[in-house]
Amino acid sequence: MSPSPDFEPTIASIDQALSEIERILKQMMILAEFSASDLNVDRVTLQKTLEHLQHKIDRIADNITNSMADPHEV
Repeated sequence: MSPSPDFEPTIASIDQALSEIERILKQMMILAEFSASDLNVDRVTLQKTLEHLQHKIDRIADNITNSMADPHEV
């Protein structure tokens, strides 16, 4: 069963949002590995960056949730 044409923009938007979340998570993994290394790094700045990225994920997830509640508001 294929999706209704009314939902195709929503599916595309959700897919794009999930791809963005995946990209951010990969970025966070790299920063976490960098922080765990023996290199002299500013862990406070890294933590702030990780928190900023987490907030971006939260915003994207909220947008996905809202678009699923009303698919015509994408």
